[in-house]
Amino acid sequence: MKTQKVNSAGFCESIRHYIASLIHQKDYASVVQHYEAHRDDLERIGGSEAADTLRLASKAYAFLAQYPVALKTARIAQHMIAKDGDSLLLAEIFVTLGGILRDMGEHKEAEKALRDAESIFRRRDSLEGQSRALNLLAGLFFRMNDYKNSLSILMDAIAIARRLDDKPKLAFMLGNIGRIHTFMGDFKEARKHLRLNIDLSRELNDLDEVARAWLSLGYIYIQEACFEKAEEALSEADQILIASDNVRDRVTYLTYLGELRYNQGQVDSARDTLSRALELAEQIGSGTSLVGRVLRHLAEVEVLAGNIRAAERHCAGAMAIMQKANNPVEVGALTKLKAVIADANGKKAEAAKAFEQAIDMLGKSRVRFERAMALVAAGRSEAFGSRQRMTCLFRADDFYARHGLENRRAEVERLINNIDYRRPQAAKEQTNRSAGGCEFITSSKEIVRLKKQLPLIGRADLPLLLTGETGVGKDHMARYYHSVNCSERPYVAINCASLPETLLESELFGYRKGAFTGADGDKQGLFVAANGGVLFLDEIGDMPLILQSKLLGVLESRKLIPLGSTRTVAFDARIIAATNNNLEEMVQDGTFRRDLYYRLSGVTFEIPPLRQRKEDIPLLFQLFMTQCNLIKEAETPPPELVRQFIEYDWPGNTRELLNKVRRLEIMAQMVAEGDLVELSRSMFQTETSHETVTLFEKVEQFERQIIQDALLAARGNKSEVARMLGIHEATVRTKLKRYGISLESCH
Repeated sequence: MKTQKVNSAGFCESIRHYIASLIHQKDYASVVQHYEAHRDDLERIGGSEAADTLRLASKAYAFLAQYPVALKTARIAQHMIAKDGDSLLLAEIFVTLGGILRDMGEHKEAEKALRDAESIFRRRDSLEGQSRALNLLAGLFFRMNDYKNSLSILMDAIAIARRLDDKPKLAFMLGNIGRIHTFMGDFKEARKHLRLNIDLSRELNDLDEVARAWLSLGYIYIQEACFEKAEEALSEADQILIASDNVRDRVTYLTYLGELRYNQGQVDSARDTLSRALELAEQIGSGTSLVGRVLRHLAEVEVLAGNIRAAERHCAGAMAIMQKANNPVEVGALTKLKAVIADANGKKAEAAKAFEQAIDMLGKSRVRFERAMALVAAGRSEAFGSRQRMTCLFRADDFYARHGLENRRAEVERLINNIDYRRPQAAKEQTNRSAGGCEFITSSKEIVRLKKQLPLIGRADLPLLLTGETGVGKDHMARYYHSVNCSERPYVAINCASLPETLLESELFGYRKGAFTGADGDKQGLFVAANGGVLFLDEIGDMPLILQSKLLGVLESRKLIPLGSTRTVAFDARIIAATNNNLEEMVQDGTFRRDLYYRLSGVTFEIPPLRQRKEDIPLLFQLFMTQCNLIKEAETPPPELVRQFIEYDWPGNTRELLNKVRRLEIMAQMVAEGDLVELSRSMFQTETSHETVTLFEKVEQFERQIIQDALLAARGNKSEVARMLGIHEATVRTKLKRYGISLESCH
């Protein structure tokens, strides 16, 4: 009996070694053939050697795309050694299961398997295995377009690779981090990590990894429209790939080069390059994602060349591949291409529908630069009216602005300037706007750009969403918009955070006599009061969900029903909304309606905080000093005084700056002979003499000053003070009572 066991173990070991050698040679068909010849014996004998053989066989099945058989084989291997507890072999089987389930599209099950593998490796102190499992898990999240989780897990894997001093794995993961940042639209971080990848891979003489990093950099430069840099990066990759037999990387190089060529307007060169890429890709496999990507770019080329039937053929082929591969980014990009093709065929309704689907798909995929390209394509299309086209272009411009893509912004700006608005009374509204008495003083390039666009936004009647910290001047920008677009018409503002829900609805929509207790007469709502002018909805993020739904209906229909009435009332007002909340995060959390967000964000602009535009501080300081009679008209403040104001961080932004100047005015009046520089220095000073003040007293003085500044910046709104300081509102009220602080005492 004992001899039988030894022979069985030896039999399983010999089979495993032979199959492992075939796996190393990538001869997967022979692996399957050999395994199936001995499968019954292996399953009968069992044990760790047999289980590991089944694991290797399941990998071969997976490589041959025979996923159901691969999954079944790996599950049998799992059950064979389940009784042995958390062994390293069980962890390896979970890794194999995770890969098979991932390729089958069973992402949740794949995640569970890989997390089980990582957990066992961690408990068994296998850092190498733990790092490998984490890297695969990060790759899974990358496939699921969950880039934040992918990045977080990859950082954990990198920490382990550093502990192991595993430089090859570290280089590989740095490249993956760069690619994740690329898809997140953070090209600056992507370039940084890819450069680190190149340096480390060169040190290790891993030329394949160097070539891949250059390819990724070339791709980034194409998306940024930095075509000369893209040419240089792809050339660096090409020099390495010429001496390599890596066909897959060669296909990627040719695909990117073809994309670069048609972006440069070189249609014939792009077609030739992509045709070579397609030939090589089909040698690897006719239905692979590589083939699908090449077909997509060939379709783009044929659209540019005006060969619409050829474009349709390539697009359909690519779509079939990418839908089967369950690749939402590529499917979204191809849907955009279908819209462009439908537009070229004169099918405007079909094109509009496809554009909307593409933008929605790409928004959900979180690959924002692809979504921006779809928005630009929609902005070019005659399938939409001028207002919708403007909305698309400004949304694309918002993305390009946030990521510093100036070449793309310039392209969008040209498209915006070429749109014919043809809005009634546009010529009448153009006259003498800036004479309305409201100016937004700034040297910030971003804000100056917005100011130039405000007349265009007004003529297109696009809603404007202003974001930014408390006190940056969102309300002032709204008034400036009013002054340049319709200064002779009403300007109505309401703070959505300052009124309770019951009053907010009646204030916005109005009511009829008897609608509720106390409604002794009819009241016109703010929407109707703003007719022909501007309605400014401040702190829109604080609007209750139930009112968000009603607001959306009113914005879409341009009609409302006052409380207590059954008759609709039409209104026509430009809408500006403002918030210091992150509405995108609120949409994800379910606290702000997605459809309302898209309706309000026709054009979105984040006003930078004062600490990020220090160049504005001297301008604003001089203006406020003049208004408070601290200096004469056209007189400049003392340089030392300006320096003190520039060095401060201004957590309350422009509003706090004005309040500081007002405080300086009061201090100057109280002191018979006061040097403004010295008075200002004492105002900013938070510490007094070390000899007379204890540490506890210093802390109290500092805390008192911070609370006073916050209360001034928030105009006495205690909820806003709590939000600014990151503490509970009850704590704010306690501190105010303790220090005897009120809004009046701060002035």
